[in-house]
Amino acid sequence: MREPVNTPSPAATCQPAPAAASNLAPVAPPPASPPILKPSSRTTRPPAVTSDPSSLAAQVAEYPVLLSTQPARRPRPTFWSVLRDKHFLAVGTARARKHLNHPTYDFPDQFCDDAGRVVRDLFAALSDPVRAEDEAGLAPVLVRAVAERFAAGARAMTRKGLRVEYVLKGEPKVTVTGTHFTYGPYPAPAGYVAQKWWTLIELVIPEEDGTFTSHPRQKEIMQRAADDGVFFKVDTRVACDVEMIVSDAASGMPIIRDRRRNVDLQFVSPHFTPWDEVFELDEQGEWLLRWKWRISDVDWLVESSMPKMEQRPTIDWRPRRDV
Repeated sequence: MREPVNTPSPAATCQPAPAAASNLAPVAPPPASPPILKPSSRTTRPPAVTSDPSSLAAQVAEYPVLLSTQPARRPRPTFWSVLRDKHFLAVGTARARKHLNHPTYDFPDQFCDDAGRVVRDLFAALSDPVRAEDEAGLAPVLVRAVAERFAAGARAMTRKGLRVEYVLKGEPKVTVTGTHFTYGPYPAPAGYVAQKWWTLIELVIPEEDGTFTSHPRQKEIMQRAADDGVFFKVDTRVACDVEMIVSDAASGMPIIRDRRRNVDLQFVSPHFTPWDEVFELDEQGEWLLRWKWRISDVDWLVESSMPKMEQRPTIDWRPRRDV
């Protein structure tokens, strides 16, 4: 089984976006007990961001974290998008159960337990001053695209004499909010295109199969793509009490304390075929997944930095007789 690196589309690219500016205004030297940033129930204008390189806002701007006072990176859902996503979630859950078909593994319940352990490992890795600055140290929990962002941000904070630490209180509760399946060979060979069916399914198929001809033919194309393998991503909302503490590395004095109750995470499976062994027995005789879920996006950091115009071939869905 091969681990997907960042984005499934063979033609799509993931361009790192410029670091998002923080909305924290410069403040006076912190008091003995620094304030905790919490979302306000009243509508207030966020503090202005200054370009002063010595300001507090500039010091944390290079770290790819979404503060509790910042707006979400995804647009607000509409009535119709909520209905669509609920339908796709039901269909995707059935597909995930088919791919992870085992008497002892129930999706999404068992997945949520596995994902909860990954969440704890994530905050522990980001709090470790050595692992946090090393992409390889973050690789067990983060895909490369996300690990590179956080490692670069951690190194930037170290250069400023700051340290980032996460304090997780209690057990995280994971809720599945969406699924996305990519069928076909991985990595995609030359001459293959991506055929996307809404946000649920993406087929990586030969270019000559990219034009829709008939439903029986399309079903055959999809079956061939499924035989070449699949990997899928699972969108989640994680309810957790986590506090990010930015402190002065020399004195240990906290400078920022930002507390959040929910974090949006996306998990990804490795690429596997219908003939790969997905489960194995552990030392206690229990059946477990042979691989570990990894995080492919944090608060839609990667998704929000994707190019607005898709860099993929256009699929003509009209039957050939209508072209």
